[in-house]
Amino acid sequence: MRKIAIIAPCILPVPALKGGAVEELVTTILNQNEISKDFLIDLYTIENESYDQSLYNNTNIIPVSTNRFLTSCDGIMDSMYRHFLNDFSAKRFLDKTIIKNFTDRLKNDNDGYYAVIVENQMSTACELIKALGQDRDFPVYFHMHNDVDIYRSPEEIRYLTAAGVQFVCVSKYIASQILKYAPKAVCHILYNGVDFDNYSTTTKQPTDEVKFLYAGRVIPDKGVLELAKAFNKSLAANDTPISLDIVGFSGLDAGYEKLVKEEAAQNTGYINCRNMVTTQEMADLYNEYDVVVMPTISEEPFGLVALETIAKGIPLITTNSGALPEVVGDGAVIVDKDVDFINSLSAAILELSSNKEYRLKLGKNGQNLARKNVAFDINGYYHRLVEILNNRGENSDYKETISVIVPVYNVEQYLGRCVDSLVNQTYSDLEIILVDDGSKDNSGHLCDMYATKDARIKSIHQENQGLSGARNTGLDNATGSYIFFLDSDDYLEENAFELMLNNMHRWNADIVACGIQNVYDNSSLNNRFTSDKPGVWSGRDSVIQMMRTNNICTVAWNKLYKSSLWQDLRFTVGILHEDEDVTYKPLYMAKIVSFIPDCLYDYYQRDGSLVHLKQELRYKDYLNAIEKRILYFEDNNEKELIEHSLLTLLDYLKYVYRETGKETQIEIAVLYRKTIAERGLPNCCSLKKKFALWLWRYYQY
Repeated sequence: MRKIAIIAPCILPVPALKGGAVEELVTTILNQNEISKDFLIDLYTIENESYDQSLYNNTNIIPVSTNRFLTSCDGIMDSMYRHFLNDFSAKRFLDKTIIKNFTDRLKNDNDGYYAVIVENQMSTACELIKALGQDRDFPVYFHMHNDVDIYRSPEEIRYLTAAGVQFVCVSKYIASQILKYAPKAVCHILYNGVDFDNYSTTTKQPTDEVKFLYAGRVIPDKGVLELAKAFNKSLAANDTPISLDIVGFSGLDAGYEKLVKEEAAQNTGYINCRNMVTTQEMADLYNEYDVVVMPTISEEPFGLVALETIAKGIPLITTNSGALPEVVGDGAVIVDKDVDFINSLSAAILELSSNKEYRLKLGKNGQNLARKNVAFDINGYYHRLVEILNNRGENSDYKETISVIVPVYNVEQYLGRCVDSLVNQTYSDLEIILVDDGSKDNSGHLCDMYATKDARIKSIHQENQGLSGARNTGLDNATGSYIFFLDSDDYLEENAFELMLNNMHRWNADIVACGIQNVYDNSSLNNRFTSDKPGVWSGRDSVIQMMRTNNICTVAWNKLYKSSLWQDLRFTVGILHEDEDVTYKPLYMAKIVSFIPDCLYDYYQRDGSLVHLKQELRYKDYLNAIEKRILYFEDNNEKELIEHSLLTLLDYLKYVYRETGKETQIEIAVLYRKTIAERGLPNCCSLKKKFALWLWRYYQY
């Protein structure tokens, strides 16, 4: 059984002994997992003496203890953030305690986690990513229940996105808020829900008086004062007897509550102000009212109360706040809170109070809409989460064919080994495209022979166009959901595609890169070329990895791509360094890029291959490719990527200088000084590195 971790907000305990919307949803997950038994769950939650571990066979409750001093400090800091530091991302001392518990347990657990879910506290998720670094081997999901604010800031959203964290959102509205600040973030929708069996149809019988209800906190964000004003306007223009109960006052006649009561007092007996009641009392109260009003002004992340209302068949008036329209659809009257709000709200009250048939029809329509939408049924909540963790939601690719593009040119000695490594893959749903690029040896005949032996192999012949032209032909003929490039003198380990495709699903990645091993005729010389640590990044940050490390690498051929990334991309024909010319583009377009350290790609080292051509014959193509990369990132306003590209360019010029003769060295030195004069020194490196780059202008070494 796979193991996952759920890190609760650690504000209220889980299981939800003291309430809390997030805590109750996590409890739902634990309870349903006891039935389905999909996972072993490590639950990190605030310490509480009433926990009963024996309640769960498949959940291990890991209590996070704190002390009064740290709790007090966090309370003071929270008040500071809310009142004085609301332009900053709120932090907690408690987060370090939570993550220490997590990392300590992880070190002593040989199995690790299949996935980790952090619930709604973004500072905790950021602390987790900082502690784990880049080499974690499990995906992290941030479950976002509330809107962007000091506890879930734009800065933190961008940070988590760059680290390849995926977002689970309680509504499409929340997803849109995340994408506003991180356009390439991966967002899954997991609606909150209700148990419709607990929401019987309202028993309220129509009477001459139409009773309206507002239930909730009496605060400015909820639009309660505007409701009172709108209702007073309706009273003056209405022949039907109507009344409004506002339930939710704290009992303190001060501030905003006082303003609402003063407005209500203009029509005593028609607008009644009542203090807060218990959840059970509120459930019973609903049956006394004809219409519920939710005049929310602030953006609602989901709208659970609205869903509960229409589930009971009670007509609802609400606003276009946040996720409310996507939850209620046309099962409620939606008032535009941004345009003439009070008059529009008053008009809606008048219409529902005076038109009994419309009122009853609206209630029935809302109830049908809510109950037909399975995404709002809490009984399916757990299974929808499992689909997300398994990357088997409604947007998953169900056609899993991998198109493998193999350019072939005068490689009769090596082609058999290459093709054998493909046809013997443990993952068999392959489309193997052998592109004979005008070979002068027996390679073209071998391609045809392999195609007759295996229906998965296509043999295509063309006049010589070079590596880029052969790859482009392969792309033009590929029909699979995924693309992989394999040079015909190289080969793969037999489980390469199985591991890479599994990794792609697990991380919801658009590109998966694997480790590379240099192989020789003398196998004792074989050696690892890439990093031995796993990694995951946003597409943008993977470009930086490509330029600064040896895991992603600039080559096109150690990567499994979603084919959509190549829809409008092709290699430039007639140049060397074709990979440097294009690979950064699909990486940059990807949302998530992951790296498997396993050396699944065997990179054969032979003297006759293109990569061993002298630098004098190839360096200009490389420089042109980097110049094009800089222009590409200038067009996309990516200053940091421009800086890294500039650093790559300068380092390469130094490398070419050391590898070439005097005539070329003179050209390189001039070009180096010109580049720095025009673009300056890159700001993405240390002062020591910048000094070394500056010094090289005058002293080439």
